[in-house]
Amino acid sequence: MKYVNFNKVIIRNFLSVGEEPVQVEFNTGLNIITGNNKDKVDRRNGVGKSTIADSVYFAIFGTTLRELKKDHIINNVTQRDCVVELYFTVNVDGKSSEYHIIRQLAPSKCKLYKDGEDITRDSIANTTEYVCKLLNTTPDVFQNCVIMTINNATPFMAKKKLEKRKFIEGIFNLQVFSDMLISVRQDFNKVTRELDIECAKYEEISNNLAAYTEQQQNAANIKLRSMNKFKARLETNKKELESLELEKEKVDKIDIEKYQSNIAKLNDVIPTIDQGIQEIITKKSEYQTLIDVNKSKHNKIGTDKDTCPVCLSTLDDNHKHFIHEEKDKLIDLISKLKKKATTLESKLTEKQTLRSELRAKKTQQKDKLSDAKLQIQNLANIRQRIEQLSSLNDDIVDDIESLDKQDEGFDQIMKESEARLEKTQVGINKIKADLAKLDIIKFIVSEEGVKSYIVKKILQLFNSKLAHYLKKMDSNCICIFNEYFEEEIVDEKGKLCSYFNFSGAERKNIDLACLFAFMDIRRVQGDVAFNFSMYDELFDSSLDERGVELVIDILKERIEHHNECVMVISHRKESTKLATGEIIFLEKQNGVTTRVATPETDLK
Repeated sequence: MKYVNFNKVIIRNFLSVGEEPVQVEFNTGLNIITGNNKDKVDRRNGVGKSTIADSVYFAIFGTTLRELKKDHIINNVTQRDCVVELYFTVNVDGKSSEYHIIRQLAPSKCKLYKDGEDITRDSIANTTEYVCKLLNTTPDVFQNCVIMTINNATPFMAKKKLEKRKFIEGIFNLQVFSDMLISVRQDFNKVTRELDIECAKYEEISNNLAAYTEQQQNAANIKLRSMNKFKARLETNKKELESLELEKEKVDKIDIEKYQSNIAKLNDVIPTIDQGIQEIITKKSEYQTLIDVNKSKHNKIGTDKDTCPVCLSTLDDNHKHFIHEEKDKLIDLISKLKKKATTLESKLTEKQTLRSELRAKKTQQKDKLSDAKLQIQNLANIRQRIEQLSSLNDDIVDDIESLDKQDEGFDQIMKESEARLEKTQVGINKIKADLAKLDIIKFIVSEEGVKSYIVKKILQLFNSKLAHYLKKMDSNCICIFNEYFEEEIVDEKGKLCSYFNFSGAERKNIDLACLFAFMDIRRVQGDVAFNFSMYDELFDSSLDERGVELVIDILKERIEHHNECVMVISHRKESTKLATGEIIFLEKQNGVTTRVATPETDLK
């Protein structure tokens, strides 16, 4: 258990306090803070009484209860050297340490000393945070459990649901679960993002693996098609080779010299025949010339007339007989010549026919020779083609063997991808398991989880404390909270009511009962107890005389049981008569507040 005893506060140039320091010691008992405003005759308001509450709050949290801007915190008359010093003792397990906070503005500084040693952190914010952890409090809890100001703090019952929950967490020391929930949510979101990343990675690897599988299949199909093409080409080439080999054998049997010999013989014979034909033609021409000459003679010999046309002599029978004989001789000669010419014609025809036949044979032999030469040339082409096809077949066989042994590399890639996929799946499963654990933890530290469980455990105590103080306040209602701190208020007639259905005084009773109950629970549950509490204008608000008496009884009871320093800020003169401890009397003159001795009139 940690006990925090506030010892004193020293104020200078803070709000209405001026250059002359105001020191307030926190002594056990009911202490009254009051004063007089000399700037306004017979007025006790605006003296600077609330400055005491603001100074303690400022020393701890670095701001005021009214959340003033820093420029407005510094005294507007002196406008410099704003300093608040707070002294307190922290006792943990019987070991005490003295702390001293010095917080100032213009310039802004915050110093923290422990047993005289400077333990100030590296920044004002970090020093403030350290002080809050040291005191186990938050601004909201401090305002509602240590310093209750009527004008500046919203009563618990009037707070919004979220604000209530936050305040309760501070009272019951449950903010650790909210911090845990925030941390778990952050971890949950982080792990969720990791899961999304791993799932995206898994999907990417799966897609790549599917793509590799498809590529492997495509490569296998291409390989199969290529293999079939190679085999088909090899088969075609083999058939062509077989055909070429047969053709080559045929060409090898061709006897080209025979054709050349036959042509040479024909070349020897044909000229002789040509010469014989020429001789026959010449002889025939001679015979024809003789025939033509004799015909001419025959035509010139003799006449049908009795007188010779040449000599004009008379032709007798002898002459005529001689002429006929000559003509007969010429006819006989012409006939013989014609027979010889006919014989020569027959020979010429025979010779010419023979020559044509020989020429035809020669042409045939030349054609065969040309064909043979072509075939011989074709043989060279065949041999070249055979060599080419053989070489191509060797290449195709090599290609087939290479293709058959070809390793596309997909097996290794797919093996690696499958290993990565399996590893990623293991990671995903682990992340899902972590996520499931975090989900459980998130529920445990959520409002419905452990906090609800803990609140249920202490709720009976709190409700009993609240009922206790409502009874002491002579309240006309009962207020019960559930584990979510949703209140249920029942009036004296047994009807459910809202907090705002009650009058100001009735609401004040509920507020004070809640305050005292929270202070008790804070002491029991929060592992910290303060010796100090302050109430601003507690007796000056909506409480009647009986209400004030009941509140004073409660305060005195708390002072007796907990040895507390209770400070009540009041502008009522008669409030000083209630003090069992000090009367802190403040006086404001020329806009500056100082502490003065309590006038005799206020002591009577």
